[in-house]
Amino acid sequence: MNEQLHYIDDYFTGALGPEEKAAFEQRCATDEDFARSVAFYLTARTAIKDQLRENKTAAFNAIAPRIPATRPIWHYLAVAAAVLVLVVAGWWLYQRPPAPSTLAADYIQTELHRLSTTMSSEGDSLQTGIAAYNKGDYQTAEKIFSTLTNRASVKTDAIKYLGIVYLVTNRYDKAITQFDLLIQEPLYANPGPFYKALALLRRATPEDLPLAKELLLEVKNKQLPGSKYAAEWLNKL
Repeated sequence: MNEQLHYIDDYFTGALGPEEKAAFEQRCATDEDFARSVAFYLTARTAIKDQLRENKTAAFNAIAPRIPATRPIWHYLAVAAAVLVLVVAGWWLYQRPPAPSTLAADYIQTELHRLSTTMSSEGDSLQTGIAAYNKGDYQTAEKIFSTLTNRASVKTDAIKYLGIVYLVTNRYDKAITQFDLLIQEPLYANPGPFYKALALLRRATPEDLPLAKELLLEVKNKQLPGSKYAAEWLNKL
């Protein structure tokens, strides 16, 4: 985090070269988490400057009459206006709600980084896939879960886990296919709608958000797995 703040500070203090500045501005436009860090930096810097300005007012007033007017007043007004634009833009970026894709990404990172153990008649095979997943060996986990989707005793779990593998490896079309299969399974509390909504939010095509909202509403109303998150996200989408 400190390294990132130093990088942001270098931009606003003019320490970056032309190519680095262009890369910085492009990242602000495409990386929402980075844009939030920039907004936080601007907000914090403004607060610090305000405090310093209050502390130095008396000293500045004492020496101000002796400072020669080397630049016209419009120059300082233009600089002040530019700073105000940056501060307002920074506040807007920092205050606006997270993007739907970011909500899903945060959930995946915090809740799907590990799979819990499952007991079944094919437990050993399923546990081997889960162990591979939890070690970050998604290729092995994918092969195991894909094979187990043909075994009736673990079919449902295998479909779910295979979909999750596709989800965390950013293969959203394949993840959605698996979660559609999961939705068709006759489960009392089916997690398929919530997982499919996650994949849609991450894929983020123009048609995906309305469908994701429909699924999240279903999850909320039927109190399916993920209903707590569904209710929270619907207020932000």
